[in-house]
Amino acid sequence: MITPLFEKLGCEVTVEFDLSLKKQLLDVVVVYKKLPLFFDDVNPDYYEGFENLNEHNLISFKSFHEVFNMDALEEFYGHFTNYKKIKNLKSGDNINLYAVTNHFPETLFNRFKGTGLIECIVKNKIYDCKVLTPVRFIITKDSNHPVLGLFSNNTEQIMKSRERLQKDVWLLKNISGYLYKLYDYYGLEGVEMPYTKEMFVKEYYPEYYGQFLLGEQKGRKEGRLEGRLEGRKEGELSGKIQLLQQILKQPVSPKEELLSKDVNELQNIYNHLEKMWQQIEN
Repeated sequence: MITPLFEKLGCEVTVEFDLSLKKQLLDVVVVYKKLPLFFDDVNPDYYEGFENLNEHNLISFKSFHEVFNMDALEEFYGHFTNYKKIKNLKSGDNINLYAVTNHFPETLFNRFKGTGLIECIVKNKIYDCKVLTPVRFIITKDSNHPVLGLFSNNTEQIMKSRERLQKDVWLLKNISGYLYKLYDYYGLEGVEMPYTKEMFVKEYYPEYYGQFLLGEQKGRKEGRLEGRLEGRKEGELSGKIQLLQQILKQPVSPKEELLSKDVNELQNIYNHLEKMWQQIEN
């Protein structure tokens, strides 16, 4: 009914404008399933900044290429509002907001300087921003947190975090498959990582170390066996492909499927997997 008025003023009017045309992705959502949480089972250093977990926890992440500014904060509040609608939550009392960011949000914090809305929990590491719904800021730049510290662009800090990871096998086993991708990314961005393929396999896949790097590869042995029946070259390539797929945490192709392909097809698959491996080398 009000449309004609605005149109007479020279405006364009759209009723029930769809705000979902652009896909909106929130970085991480953590929802606890059991109470009490198992804090006693985990070293406190691992959940530093997350001691106050709520039933629903929304996490926004900014890498060293990004800055958590006022625009980012407003977008985060938008995600918060949408999440409440999706989950049919009438209030935000059971939702916590966390901003994990490499850079200290100095420009954002300066906007509220002297207002008492920014509370320091741990200097240069953890802060609470109490503008509207509170947001906890966790700074990764100088953090040696076993996981978050890996997202610093400081080589020394990254290596400290990696050293801590090596002491905790339970966590390392779950994330080791992603580490080479992270180190390769740093290499592309000009951050020198003193890390080689050999170091990666020796530390995170010791069961494959002798096979892959010392020439005693399971794939080579299986390749010879299959080679007697299907052709030596096809058998060796199939074995190598399966081994690389295991290490790269990809679905392992059945032997029958691989041996149904010709040498050129197998070679192309192997070359692609080998390139993925080479990405962990500097």
